[in-house]
Amino acid sequence: MAEYLLESFNIWREIIRKVDPSEVLFESISLQPDSNGLRVQSESIPMPDHSAIYLAGAGKASAGMALGAENALNEHLKDGLVISTPNPFHQPQKTRVLIGSHPYPDRASFQATQQLIRYIRELPSGSTLINLISGGTSSLLCRPAAPIPEEDIQQLYRQLVTSGAEIGQINTVRKAVSSVKGGRMLQFMKHLNVIDLIISDVPDDNVEDIGSGPTTPQNISTREAKTILTGRSLWNKIPDSVRNHIQSRSEAESLSNQEKTAESGHHPQFILSSARIVSSEACRLLEEHGFEASREPEPWSGSINDFEKLIRKRLDTMLNSNNRPAAHVFYGECTLKVTGEGKGGRNQELALRMAQHLSSFDRKILFLSAGTDGIDGSTDAAGAIVDETTWRSGEKRNADPAGALADNDSYNFFNDTPWHIKTGPTGNNVMDIQILMLP
Repeated sequence: MAEYLLESFNIWREIIRKVDPSEVLFESISLQPDSNGLRVQSESIPMPDHSAIYLAGAGKASAGMALGAENALNEHLKDGLVISTPNPFHQPQKTRVLIGSHPYPDRASFQATQQLIRYIRELPSGSTLINLISGGTSSLLCRPAAPIPEEDIQQLYRQLVTSGAEIGQINTVRKAVSSVKGGRMLQFMKHLNVIDLIISDVPDDNVEDIGSGPTTPQNISTREAKTILTGRSLWNKIPDSVRNHIQSRSEAESLSNQEKTAESGHHPQFILSSARIVSSEACRLLEEHGFEASREPEPWSGSINDFEKLIRKRLDTMLNSNNRPAAHVFYGECTLKVTGEGKGGRNQELALRMAQHLSSFDRKILFLSAGTDGIDGSTDAAGAIVDETTWRSGEKRNADPAGALADNDSYNFFNDTPWHIKTGPTGNNVMDIQILMLP
């Protein structure tokens, strides 16, 4: 058992190292002195003569992205300012890193957002701004629409995250009550030449949803936000200021058009990394470890119940095949409606659910589920690895796995066991990865 567990952990760590945001940025961009342009991936972007280059942005990967940009641009980069979560792995030199909070904004997030807006406004006209966006931006870059108080936005975020709503629905509501999301950050960038470099954390890589699309021109519908809140039985539970704002805006919207930020201006946008790319890298690494590896063709974005059914179905297919050793990779994010009082997150809960299913088998099967940011829910764990013995071993040590599932308390079931994945924050965020392994 220890051998298989160690190999699973090592594969996970290798996956995280291979998609390090600083390396992704460094390999994706370079200056082209002969043409006075900037290469991003395979595209060349013209830059005004003698245009100064600055960095700005937000997200869990922003510090790593800034470090990679600094290494690629060297002395041509003036300075920068980004908002991130604590990250000991990436320490940029020219770019100041402000610390905010995730998954819920705190006072530091609100203050950092004000500082970032001020920094962008004061940049010299005609400069080139490389804007770095990654997962976590929605809570790190946060400024409520007036007159909603900050504490009401914090309450709304908590209600949304635990409601079981999909990320697109959550971001639709977030945009409706924000003064910086849904393209609204562009109002502070009109004097600049903006280039967005993005690491995606949403299933379909839709730039309108990554970080709630702060610099992506789009239509914003408060009527749709109200429909989502009503459908999730939250309309009468959200703070009065939020409900009043959405109600008044939705009534006005029914008489006219949706709010549009499309007129704010279009600019180059590039997705440099995503869960889809990470899943391909995971397959390659598994093959290096001797597995015959396959992956889901599309990311998952549905409920944890339906996701578990899909994983079980894929397991049945693998067991009926003669391929050994075999592995199958899943990626995306499932939704979990929290009803218990316990501590955990969607990855730990999914792993515990699969531990229950695997307990009925008498052969070695491993299942890993973890967040690439190193954080699952509001815990210090990324996820967990389980096999066919995990559930029964929990019962033997009186950990009550069934009770842990009923109370959404997967963290305390796994805590202080070798099954827990605790890497600390990775400085990245490309959704979740799950791996089924038949050694």
